[in-house]
Amino acid sequence: MQIRQLDATVAMPDGRRWSALPIHLLAPLVTGDFFEARREAQDAISHGFENISVSEFTGTDDYAAIALKDDVKRYRQAVLDELDNLGFIVSYEGGRYRLGPALKPRPELVGRYYFGPADKRPDRFVTVDRDLVGIQLEVELLEALLNRTDSSESDFQKFFEEHPHFLSTLAMPLPHVQLRDPSGKLLIPDFILKPVVASQRDSRWEVLDLKKPDASLIVGKGSRRRLSHDVHEAIRQLRDYGDYFADPRNTTPIEQALGHRLRKPKLGVLIGRIAEVEVEALEAEQSRLPDVKIVTYDEILEQQKLLLS
Repeated sequence: MQIRQLDATVAMPDGRRWSALPIHLLAPLVTGDFFEARREAQDAISHGFENISVSEFTGTDDYAAIALKDDVKRYRQAVLDELDNLGFIVSYEGGRYRLGPALKPRPELVGRYYFGPADKRPDRFVTVDRDLVGIQLEVELLEALLNRTDSSESDFQKFFEEHPHFLSTLAMPLPHVQLRDPSGKLLIPDFILKPVVASQRDSRWEVLDLKKPDASLIVGKGSRRRLSHDVHEAIRQLRDYGDYFADPRNTTPIEQALGHRLRKPKLGVLIGRIAEVEVEALEAEQSRLPDVKIVTYDEILEQQKLLLS
């Protein structure tokens, strides 16, 4: 129930409060865990926690999938109803429920599910919920960017700022945080992924840089296959970020920028497209780089396509 104990101001990049998310406990009846789960839920409700339910975990009803789906449906509808009541325009377009500002600026809007000051989205229509058609549309938007020969890194930066769920569903992607070292040098990572839960643990944070999808990943042939110059340059830049966070002289500006004395974040780069013939070589090279994670645009795209299946 730790998520219920989060402060009401802790919200996702779209302003939805984490503490208001529905909780559904699944437990098998035969072991007695179901009754224990039900007692826990009742105890939580008695302490003022809301929107908590329990289902028996069996194979006769698709492992409670119907109950979970109903919970999600009710939650989404409650969010949309509240946003509409708060003074937003909520519309349905192309498989997506879209929201735009109306009557009041976002920082003044606060409700049970929504906390306006935390909403990081641009002041125009944005997506607040997607059905399968909406997911397909956003997948096609990214594919169109990938297929264009003139797409720039800034185009992908803008796309992920507007669709942060492509990067993470458990962290808030903070774009272009400005960090300055004692000599005055300015470092600006493309994204810092701030964890929603357990943000006091450095290992839950990640510094992520974006490089173009047409950058090569692997060069050479046979036993001489290795990471490309583009990848090594990205790794060098990320290690510079790592050195910055590890330097105790930078503790104060880091804490001022992030609200946490981050010292050892994970490092990652989103770069290139991966061909099937490169997978083995990339895995071998990645095993030699425990400090930097290499992610490809194809993997980001595949994560979203899985939602369609």
